[in-house]
Amino acid sequence: MGMGFGMMELLMLVLSGGGWGNDLLDYLPSDAYWKAKGVPMSVERMVAELNVGEPADLAQLIRDLGAEKHETREAATAKLRALGPAAIPSLKKAADSDDPEVRTRARELLATLSGGAQAGAVRRLMAIRALGELRKPEAAGPLRPLLESKEPFVADYAARAIAAIEGKPHERPQATAEQIRSDLCLLPPNCGIVAQLRLPGGRASSFAEALKSIGPALGPGQDLARALDELTKGICAVAERVGNIRLDAVTLGVADEVGDRKGFAVVVARGRYDAQAVKAAFGQFQLDSTKVEGLDVFSVEREMRLIPCSDERLVFVGGPRNEQLPIKEIAAAVQANSDKPALGPKMLELIKAIDAPAWAAVVMSDAYRQAPFLAPFETVVATGKTADDAMALSVVAVGKDPEALKQSVAEVQKGVKEATADVAREVARMPFLKPIVEFMESIRVEAAGAEARLTARMKGQGGALMLPVLMLFTVRAASAPRQMPAVDEGRAVPAPAPVPDRK
Repeated sequence: MGMGFGMMELLMLVLSGGGWGNDLLDYLPSDAYWKAKGVPMSVERMVAELNVGEPADLAQLIRDLGAEKHETREAATAKLRALGPAAIPSLKKAADSDDPEVRTRARELLATLSGGAQAGAVRRLMAIRALGELRKPEAAGPLRPLLESKEPFVADYAARAIAAIEGKPHERPQATAEQIRSDLCLLPPNCGIVAQLRLPGGRASSFAEALKSIGPALGPGQDLARALDELTKGICAVAERVGNIRLDAVTLGVADEVGDRKGFAVVVARGRYDAQAVKAAFGQFQLDSTKVEGLDVFSVEREMRLIPCSDERLVFVGGPRNEQLPIKEIAAAVQANSDKPALGPKMLELIKAIDAPAWAAVVMSDAYRQAPFLAPFETVVATGKTADDAMALSVVAVGKDPEALKQSVAEVQKGVKEATADVAREVARMPFLKPIVEFMESIRVEAAGAEARLTARMKGQGGALMLPVLMLFTVRAASAPRQMPAVDEGRAVPAPAPVPDRK
């Protein structure tokens, strides 16, 4: 945007400000959405959006687009825009009209109304949510029939809206613990790191509140209002192409052997989405695809694959070399629908007793021990639990050599202190980093015999995200290239002697 503030920073700002949501539409503000559609956010208009079907004959409105009076043309344009996707068939015909005024206005309306294949479904969900936000008692009646709807998300959004109107709490439906645990069955056996994160049911985020909270700290030259508008449009464009997406849980598996040319990472996203719409969008982006064990596998980049398994699961697989990606194993596990994980016995033993909404487990491998501070450890277990609107994190690492473990803890303490100072210096420029600084300042690390413990606390639900970050940091550190002597048939070759300077 040329203003020093990008879309990623804005998303982090919303998350760090407490605007946590697990639906894509949670990040699409109702007032901004309906303003962009040219529709007033009133009970009357939103109720009309619930029952959009085949419109009445729009011939008169189309003719009025070319009326002599400017007021008539503007009124017809506004009415057609308010009809939304239902007006598209008539507008497509009018786009070829002999009347230049009709033709121009029809094409302009089509550009704003068409959206993607899921634009109509998104529009209806946004109308339902808006009725709940308006909190008018007269809106509850039109919403009640939707409680029996079989359309994705409609019954849930209607129940949430009615609860808001009546001033009652509402818990968003979530995947069960058994369903989330079953995602472990998709991971290959040779995983040295396994992590899971269950996301709480979220709420719609207020970009306006986020803007208000950080605006004074950013100084001149930052047009955040425009940036937030661009972010809203971007999220809307994605939603109208693939529909709403709900993320209930994430499962991560990382290979025990990692490096510049080996290893993999598998991410299983569980929730609810329209797999066919996602596949269609991938097709429009012209992503290469192939069939593996009957499943569609899409190539996003040379070393990254996406597998839309079902309307509840989407799998990401990545690694430095395509031939090492465990695509066939994952596809076979999906088709087998097994309820027994294929993970190694030591990993299964480590995670069987874990009961937390966020956790990670590491069985240390030789590759991981290449990172010096990890060398003394045999296993690591990290858990995150919510208490008093904060996430309390606990990491327990077990080793065999107490002295080496103590030295490693000292190294971690030094690293945390330096990293905290580095991030703190950026807070004035990037206020969304403040919760990260507070999290890092809360970190406490200590050693006791052959066990090391790390504790930390982060406000809001975002702290749970730190567990996968910590685990991926482990992989990055372990796979970093080391200074090694050159070898020739297994023998070390001494480095060449320095050449003296010649005058």
